Amino acid sequence: MENSKKLPFFYVGKATTDSRKENFIRSKYPLLCEGLGKQDTQSIWYSRNHILALLEEIEHAGGDGLRLHFGAYEEGHEFEGQLCLVMNVTRYSNEKRVDVIVENEADFDDRSKATRSTDGTDHQIPRDFNFGSPCPPRCDGD
Repeated sequence: MENSKKLPFFYVGKATTDSRKENFIRSKYPLLCEGLGKQDTQSIWYSRNHILALLEEIEHAGGDGLRLHFGAYEEGHEFEGQLCLVMNVTRYSNEKRVDVIVENEADFDDRSKATRSTDGTDHQIPRDFNFGSPCPPRCDGD
């Protein structure tokens, strides 16, 4: 037991996780689906590489954390109207925690001209940093 990795401080366990997911599905999800007129997002999947890149971005920005905002995809988007998560790196500035606005950072112009990818190649990808796979419609096995 001495060499065992300790559970992270944010661990809440399967029962709590399942209960919280069920609370959402039972109470808020039907309202979202009714308002949207179709199934709304129940979960969003991010790859390990996406999370690692996000951690690198926090480091690059001198950030201290991450704020997740609920949002909705814009008109004309493949997932129009569906719930999404928008991630903002945060840092402590002037005695308060603020969202880092990448476009306001000194190196934005240079960074925005560089090609980017999620697979280690140099081809341009048509995704922003917040792209995840929403379920539905892209659920496990899709």
